[in-house]
Amino acid sequence: MNLWPNLAENVNSEARKYTTIFLPEYRVDESYDATPIPAGEVYCRIWLVEMRLAKDVDWFKHRYAVVHAAVRFHHGGEAVTIPYMAGPGHLKELATENLDRVIQYNYPLTPLFPFNQGLVELQAGLFSVAANDPIGKFIKTIGRFSDLLPVPELSKVIKLAEPVYRAIEDLLDIGERRLELGYQQTFSEAGGGGNNTLRAGYFAAILAPDNEINSTQLCIVNDSLKVGSPGTTRVFMRDSKPLEGYTYMLFRLEKRITQDWESLTSIKELVDQAQIAINEGKYEAVKSFLLPAIKTAIYRSPDVAKADRRQMVLKIEDFLRELGLQASSVPSRSLFSIMQRPVPPVDTQTEVDLAALEKLFEQ
Repeated sequence: MNLWPNLAENVNSEARKYTTIFLPEYRVDESYDATPIPAGEVYCRIWLVEMRLAKDVDWFKHRYAVVHAAVRFHHGGEAVTIPYMAGPGHLKELATENLDRVIQYNYPLTPLFPFNQGLVELQAGLFSVAANDPIGKFIKTIGRFSDLLPVPELSKVIKLAEPVYRAIEDLLDIGERRLELGYQQTFSEAGGGGNNTLRAGYFAAILAPDNEINSTQLCIVNDSLKVGSPGTTRVFMRDSKPLEGYTYMLFRLEKRITQDWESLTSIKELVDQAQIAINEGKYEAVKSFLLPAIKTAIYRSPDVAKADRRQMVLKIEDFLRELGLQASSVPSRSLFSIMQRPVPPVDTQTEVDLAALEKLFEQ
């Protein structure tokens, strides 16, 4: 997908001066783990949490807001770009009578994806479009298609990403639009030594020169960017006030140690079939056919973190073996339930088999 440079070119050529900041965890009201993220171990999701539109644009009388974002990361060994677009239909809190106000949004720009390798890149642009521009009626339609992409099993909808991205770019190219705030950032895995390490937390792009913003006073309260007492204490939670007078976008990078297991339908369906077959007394058929298919599906899935492949295989195989020893049929268990089981002991032959699988499906 050779689309990534398009939004970057707009940001580089048209964006006005902005300040960017990654807020330290002690400036956030909710506790979380901000440890740098190594590749292959966790799942990530990027959110557009909040935005504010300052009064220097006559919103909705002459122009209205459109957000265009794109996130690129490795999925199944290939770089994929997930586009996103929101027009006035998404930004429901905006109207002519509430200018210069915060829009609580919390929209996922990506699904919960495994960070298995490479870089994670974010580009976002807040555009204003002329209110009399005829492209307005098409923006809502394209926005609906972009809503289909941040789903847990991304592999099933990934083919939609390129046409949606192209449609967004084409739409903005023909419209009378202006870039009000552009932002781009590239995150790398733990150990790189820079300030752009991939980690959970909040980060913001503010339309203002660096010397206008006192970053030590910025804080997050109730998923909103505020100004409060500086320092490492929690006093800011009590005395914080909105950051007013600036256009900005607030993002959050979410980190989870487990996937939404029930969303992995291709693996889940195979596990369900295996349980039904065992309850029908077909355990040998499960060992010969379904269990190898389950293992292959796990190791081929781009929606599973590398560190989870091994334990998924071990837990599912152990559960099916245990189920096969039951004297009578028992209720089926969900994939989520199976994944809550402890990892069973591993014998030498199983270690050899898992090593062979890892090498076969190495990405």
